[in-house]
Order: sequence, then C-alpha cells, then structure tokens
Amino acid sequence: MKITRRTFGFFSMGAVGALLARPALADGKVTIYTAAPQDLIDKVVPAFEKASKLKVELVKAGSGELINRLKAEKGRQTADVIWAVAGEVLEANNSLFTKYAPDNAKFIADAFKIDDAWVPFTAVATSFGVNTKLLTPAQYPKSWTDLANPVYKGKISAARPDKSGSAFIQLATILQLYGEDKGWELYTKILDNLVLSNSSGAVPKFVNDGEALIGISNEDTLLKFKQGGGSVEILYPADGTTASADGMALLANPVNAEAGKQFMNFMLSREAQEIVDAAGRRAIRTDVTSKNSLTPLAKIKLIKFNTDLAGAQRTRILAKWNDLLLNKK
Repeated sequence: MKITRRTFGFFSMGAVGALLARPALADGKVTIYTAAPQDLIDKVVPAFEKASKLKVELVKAGSGELINRLKAEKGRQTADVIWAVAGEVLEANNSLFTKYAPDNAKFIADAFKIDDAWVPFTAVATSFGVNTKLLTPAQYPKSWTDLANPVYKGKISAARPDKSGSAFIQLATILQLYGEDKGWELYTKILDNLVLSNSSGAVPKFVNDGEALIGISNEDTLLKFKQGGGSVEILYPADGTTASADGMALLANPVNAEAGKQFMNFMLSREAQEIVDAAGRRAIRTDVTSKNSLTPLAKIKLIKFNTDLAGAQRTRILAKWNDLLLNKK
C-alpha cells in the first residue's frame, strides 16, 4: 500500500491565540500514523480537531508498513502517535513507543489492559464473511477447520499476516486455539485455499463482489457491506475466535508529546467511544452502551487471546509463515 499524507483542519485566529498560550502545543499540530479505516478517520478526526483546536496530520498505511517506517525513523522526531494498530503488533515493537496512561483510561472495562507502551481504544472480533448469493446457509463454513476443506481452494480471501495486524491475529488465534502442532497443520491446509492481499480491509469487497466466496476479516469492515445492502453475512467460528484490542501508543521521540497525549486521551473519552460504536466497532468504556448491530460478545465463543505471547512470538511465527508461503501448493 502506498503511504499517503493527508492533512485535516485549519486554524482560526482564536485557535492560534489559544495555542500560543500553551508552549507545548505551539505548533498546533499532532501527527498520527494510522491503519484505521477511512470511515473511522472521517468521523474521529473532525471531532478531535473541534474539541482540541489542533490540526491533525495523518500518515495512513497498513500496520506492517507503519512499523517498518517507524523502525527506519527510530531516534528521529517524525510523528507523535500511532493509532488503530493491533495490540500485539505494538507489543512486539514496544521499544518504538513510550509509556503513557491517559486520564480517561480509568473508564476502560477490566477485560482490556493498559500495557507498558500501548493503550487499547476499541475491541474487534475476528470473523468470517460469506457471499449470500453464491453460498446457501447450509454451505457456510462454521469453523476454522471448515476453511481447510479443499472445496474452497482459491475461494477464500484473506490478508497477509506480515502486512496486516488483523491477519496476524487470525493466524495466532488458530495457533493458540489448537496448539502449535495441530494449529500449524490446520493453518497450512487453510493457506492452500487462500487468495492473499495486503490488507484485511480489502477482503469484504472481494466477498461482496463475488470474487471470493468467503473472507476472513474484522467484523467492522464486513458490517459496512452488510448494512449497505451488500451480499455479505458475518459469521463467527464455532470452534472459537478472538475479540482483541486495537491500540494506540505515544512514540518514543514524539514531535509534540502533549498533543499526542491529548489525542490518546480524547480517543478514550465518552464522545470518541460513542463515535467508535457508531462506526461499527466495539467501545471499551463501561459507560457506553452499544447501538450498533454487531453480535454481542456473550453470544460468540471467544478464546482468551494471549496478546503478550503473540507479540513475543511474532517474528518466529512470521518466519514460519513465510516458509509455508514459499511452499504453497
């Protein structure tokens, strides 16, 4: 994916005066690296700019590309915050970030932790999307093991785990659910059926357009097509899936640390969490009641996903995945 730079917002004379009164925010800008879907950006960024009187500058790309960029920039001041990246990706690269606990973190549900170098802002469940015109309910896959059926060869869309944080979660979920030996055996069979892309966000369109019968993706991206009248249904694997946290982190060498902290605190505000819910994602504040149509987590079989373990083993897992890809049938 090509990395693009987009700038939102403008200054009023009053905003400039207010910013000059706060030296830490004298440049009036916060620079954010993000893998967030555009519709979430379009809702969150204007709300933050209005509340903070800061201008947001975005660098938007896949999580893998953003991490590689930060590694190349390590030690230099290039941005302030990374936002909307899978927690285990942040965990595996915590030397790039610095610890910060926003004041609004006290409202986060107990199920979601604040780690040493990153903070959750939403939860996303891994799901299957199916094309309702090309498959009947009797033909829908009900489990991860169903995806290994050779009848689906070339008919399942998924992203590359080395490019997409959510795709890495999918792989790690299988390994944690079935254990390393059986998990890799199962995933190898699933991989034989996959058509890979660089982004999980592309998967729902392939399913909706009939280029794939099945897609493995985050529930929120599939929900957009379902709510839009598309040919997509959302399923959760009966053998178990993950509702993991998407996170954000303050960079180790932020350009404008106070602005970065202000953005992170805003993302845990009730206003922002209600925006997150309206965008089809799961809010993590205890005082936000969901109004979207996602299946309640209580009705989904969830595994206790070990983010620390997934982060620590990320390099090894991706090395083995790359070997499998090179030998893909």
